[in-house]
Amino acid sequence: MRRRRGSRKRASPVPALRAQLAEAEATLDAIRTGQVDAIVVSSPAGERTRAIEGATHPYYVLLNAMSDGAALLERHGAILFGNRRLAELGRVPLESLRGFHFQQLVAPAERAIFARFLRDAGRCDALEFALAGGDEPATPVRIALSPVNLEDPGGTGAHAPNGTTVLVAIVTDLTDRKEAEATRLGLTKRLMFAQDEERRRIARELHDETGQSLAALAVGLRAIEEQAITVDVRSAAQRLQRVAEQTVGDIGRLARGLHPSVLDDVGLGPAAKRYVGDYARSFGISVDFASEGPEGSGIPPLVATTMYRILQEALTNVARHARARKVVVGLTGDGSTLELLVRDDGVGFAGVAGLSETAGLGLHGMRERVALLGGSLEIDSRPGHGTIVRARIPVGIAPPRTNPEPAPA
Repeated sequence: MRRRRGSRKRASPVPALRAQLAEAEATLDAIRTGQVDAIVVSSPAGERTRAIEGATHPYYVLLNAMSDGAALLERHGAILFGNRRLAELGRVPLESLRGFHFQQLVAPAERAIFARFLRDAGRCDALEFALAGGDEPATPVRIALSPVNLEDPGGTGAHAPNGTTVLVAIVTDLTDRKEAEATRLGLTKRLMFAQDEERRRIARELHDETGQSLAALAVGLRAIEEQAITVDVRSAAQRLQRVAEQTVGDIGRLARGLHPSVLDDVGLGPAAKRYVGDYARSFGISVDFASEGPEGSGIPPLVATTMYRILQEALTNVARHARARKVVVGLTGDGSTLELLVRDDGVGFAGVAGLSETAGLGLHGMRERVALLGGSLEIDSRPGHGTIVRARIPVGIAPPRTNPEPAPA
């Protein structure tokens, strides 16, 4: 059978049609699932970008599934969108979030700080606040604000005609972290208290039992010395007596180092004054001491002990390194905060590397101990200008502020 010259076999249109239908079906599926949120339409007037209604629904689903609160805010704080978690944290109905001012979610005492945070959005990454709980406890949160420019749906980068800048707020619940920190802080304080109690017990036993036994031994050796017949016995008794008396002194210093019993006897103010007097006589350094307020019995034992040890450590560093001629010590208390100031006119130093770490716990360790009590320890020194040590501890052990005070508008 001959094929007619120039004739061709026509290709079947079925495979190409199937491919076009599959591509169209994939496009529709992408639109339905939100993978496509805009399309480009060609017309005689040119190409135009059209947003697809409802294409953002998958993103709303994702936002509502977040474990953090999320919101879009106007520059003045009005909520354009808030997810379900934000409604839970703010304890307001989800449908009421739109148009609600975010400031109203914040605890009243912190709204001024939040207003400044809102004005400076983008300059500060995040701050901690408390969301008002009504009759329930406030919720501690961390709020991060980021300014975002609304652009055209096509994502070309051009601003929409009515485009503006909004703020994206991410709100993280800190309740679990705060509770864990409070538990850790409580356990640490209990450990510190237990350590001080154990030090007090050991110091008392050294003073009352070991010290008294050694004192009795020294008295017995003195009696042997007086009654000795031979020179050798008398000489041996005298030597052992000196060893016993020196050991009594060592035991006393050890007991005072473990726990200054003078704190239990007379309180912090008189105890500090007595220590400063002994220090001045021992090292020949002039010390001006002033005390106002801390003589009362309202100071917690742990706070009093910590302040006393900081005083010891600061003065020890002056004697060892400062080569100072004069020291000023001030101890003040107003019922809520206890403050200690130690200032010398010595050689000073650059940084904190010049401080002794061998005596006691060291000022670095003291800084950590003070921080656990909710206070602060500041060290200011320059070569040739002396050193200032300033310690502050709240008597009521109040937690430190999270955010700074707002600057005047």
